[in-house]
Amino acid sequence: MDRMTREHGRVLVLGEREGKEIASITFELLGVGRKLAGDLNGTLCAAISGNQITDVSKEIAHFADEVYPLDHPLLASFHADLYTIAFEQLCRNVNPDIVLMGHTLDNLSLAPRLAYKMGAQVITDCIDLAIEPGTGHLLCTKPVYGAKIVSIFKLEKKPYMATLRPKAVEPVGPGSVRGKVIHFDPIVDESAIKVELIEIIKEESVSLDKAEAIVAGGRGIKNTEGVNQLKELINALRRYFSTVELGASRPLVDAGLVPSSRQVGLTGEKVAPELYIAVGISGSLQHLTGMSGSKTIIAINTNPKAYIFEVADYGVIGSYEEVVPAFKRKLEDL
Repeated sequence: MDRMTREHGRVLVLGEREGKEIASITFELLGVGRKLAGDLNGTLCAAISGNQITDVSKEIAHFADEVYPLDHPLLASFHADLYTIAFEQLCRNVNPDIVLMGHTLDNLSLAPRLAYKMGAQVITDCIDLAIEPGTGHLLCTKPVYGAKIVSIFKLEKKPYMATLRPKAVEPVGPGSVRGKVIHFDPIVDESAIKVELIEIIKEESVSLDKAEAIVAGGRGIKNTEGVNQLKELINALRRYFSTVELGASRPLVDAGLVPSSRQVGLTGEKVAPELYIAVGISGSLQHLTGMSGSKTIIAINTNPKAYIFEVADYGVIGSYEEVVPAFKRKLEDL
């Protein structure tokens, strides 16, 4: 296929699927891509790979100016080696200024491979992307040093490549004009597969962002017994809320006491429940970013100077081993 003529800047979003559906991160990428394309006075393009993806391509066309379906039997499921080959071929024909991907498990393998093939740099795990006025360079905002600070990195060599953290931005809505679907036939061969997928081990599925109430534990929860106390409080709260979930800050996840699917913060889920009870959580920036949208915040901590009290509506200074059971008993007596 001949190189496509480019009249102005292009932003290319590499979309993802979840089964037969479009993954939510794709719409978030399209939202960021639309803004960047507008700043460049350019075109928003989207690519989706798979097998028999006609319907998916037509749906994405409501959100982008151009859609490139990479439809091939070997692309039905993710293989980093094959996807790298296919997307490299597309990039060399579309010649994008910016390539955007979701910061997902698959793209942790795909992004560096594709960047190497394209001779480009890639900034991963971004929470915001913007065009630098005057230069047109890509500014990539991301948390660093264990999410203790947020830094901005500048990409100056095209194509600019970045991965976007899921739920870091709002998803885009459909446009008023349907984009053009341009079929692209990648040349892939099964012999290019170098890594074999043996098994996928799935964690429990949790919808923290849909919970009406969340009881979250932090560094102050030292063991499984402490987590069980939080679960008992959750059971008591279910008399008053239809959905109550267990959440956690990063230290509790790193300790192996709670699965990563329940982490709240910059490196986890962004939530906005009616009630958020923070137990043994100091209130680091990375955690507050994930739960700051909560309607009512109750903090329980032994340290009266913990920053969590600055953002809480109600605070209890004391040991969770005493406060949580007392809170549970009170809820059961109401």
